[in-house]
Amino acid sequence: MPFRIATSLIALAALSLAAPALSAPRYFDGVPHPRLKPAAQAKRLIVIDPGHGGKDPGAIGQGGTYEKTVTWSAAKELKSLLEATGRYDVVLTRTRDVKVDHDERVRIARARQADLFISLHADSAPNANTRGASVYTLAARAKGRSKRITNTQNWIMDVDLAEQTDPVGDILVDLAQRSTQTQSEMFADILLDNVENASVLVGNSHRRAGYYVLLAPDVPAVLFELGFLSNAQDETLLKTKAHRSKLMRQVRLSVDEYFTRQASRG
Repeated sequence: MPFRIATSLIALAALSLAAPALSAPRYFDGVPHPRLKPAAQAKRLIVIDPGHGGKDPGAIGQGGTYEKTVTWSAAKELKSLLEATGRYDVVLTRTRDVKVDHDERVRIARARQADLFISLHADSAPNANTRGASVYTLAARAKGRSKRITNTQNWIMDVDLAEQTDPVGDILVDLAQRSTQTQSEMFADILLDNVENASVLVGNSHRRAGYYVLLAPDVPAVLFELGFLSNAQDETLLKTKAHRSKLMRQVRLSVDEYFTRQASRG
């Protein structure tokens, strides 16, 4: 799980910094306090986020293809591939053509204590010649926004800080963010290595941004751009089940490799 490696550091922080606490840390004012995570389950939980939906079509291709349609089709295909392995439970942030707010997408992943969050999108650019897949992880400049999520959403952790002081809470937030970011970056690199076998990659294919769906401080997350709908060749490919399935098989292989590598690190 994401934060087991930090447990001893958190315990030391609590012993050295915590004065008798009169109230819960400020992060948890007005929201449920953190609770202990249950013992590790047999299956990993993956949350797949089909971008856009409902009245929000996302990018629209030259031939009229909606991004929301491409991401929904790809999400269903990836869900089937992951579940067929028997290793994963899979949750979709939307199960039909509806608009789901960004904060709700993040809340779903955090409430379900997801082991990995994969947001699927299709890009657009002013230059119609630009094409290829890319992967986004959280930019360093956005980490402050990530911390503020704990003010509005229950923070599920491996330890209970309800009786700790603000300095300990600060340390835990920082440790959580560092651990989560490291894991997100690792999965992004694995994903790009595999996707390169099935698709063209755009230049600077591992990108950083402050997209809201990447902000959860306790769930490793990536945003996967499947290609550019503004490019006629990418649009044609993304409309075909054969190409989407080829991409999603690489995502499934990447998920397997990611958790295998995690297990090998103990």
